[in-house]
Amino acid sequence: MSSRVDLVSLSTQPLRLVHESQYVVMLLHPGVVDLKIDGVPTERFQYVAGDIALVPRQTVGFVQSREQIEFLRFELSDLRLSEAAVEANREIGFQSIPKLKDLRIRALMTAVNIERASGFPSGQLFLQSIEMALAAVLVKAYALSIKTRRPIKGGLSDVGRRNVTDLVRSRISEDISLADMAAVTGLSITHFSRIFKKSMGESPHQFVLRQRVQCAKELLISLHLRMLDIALACGFKTQQHFARIFRQVCGLSPTEYQRLTMGNRLRNSEIRMSSLLQIQQG
Repeated sequence: MSSRVDLVSLSTQPLRLVHESQYVVMLLHPGVVDLKIDGVPTERFQYVAGDIALVPRQTVGFVQSREQIEFLRFELSDLRLSEAAVEANREIGFQSIPKLKDLRIRALMTAVNIERASGFPSGQLFLQSIEMALAAVLVKAYALSIKTRRPIKGGLSDVGRRNVTDLVRSRISEDISLADMAAVTGLSITHFSRIFKKSMGESPHQFVLRQRVQCAKELLISLHLRMLDIALACGFKTQQHFARIFRQVCGLSPTEYQRLTMGNRLRNSEIRMSSLLQIQQG
């Protein structure tokens, strides 16, 4: 789905590390790992599934495990880190943290792993949102130096809201990215994401999902389509993903919503017909 996310396997043979990018790593299995980073003597770490490590760019060293271990690796782009650094008044610079105890990062990485295991049904927007959230947490909590700047004020303009809404509705079946949404407002991705949530009360990802559900609601009561066809027409990758998001937003499954809405329409039609007959008879 994306070069930002990949699975890496560790074996009992030493693996040389040369990281040109910033990575957040989550162990998927428990195990013992020996690390030798940037000339520091080898250190042994006991990991459990879900443990997090922070691996800065330009890291060179060796890693070796006592058994086969898989971990999830998420690459953060320099652009996202730079934008987060400006937003948080910090400069980019990290130290290697072999075991990082941060529940926020663990929750974000767990969400990425669930998304990966499901085949990335949420598309680019989900991963971009996660990348921005990871960058914000890392820069604010773990960057090495601080600088001052004036905060950016204001929210998304009426024209910006309209342009974003029109974009999403016109491309509802496509994989819309944060870059696409920011472009129609003339803002950077990070600035757009921050003021969008401030203005709209939800993240861009949540907004797109809600628009897709609204589209699905209209199709459910206006056309005789298969659930899979409705899911694909509204931008959901699978029928299962469609049903899960629809229930989260509406509190009902698509089938339950369709049955309830059509039943209400039928009852209202019968009531109107009965009233018309009574008027004619009177």
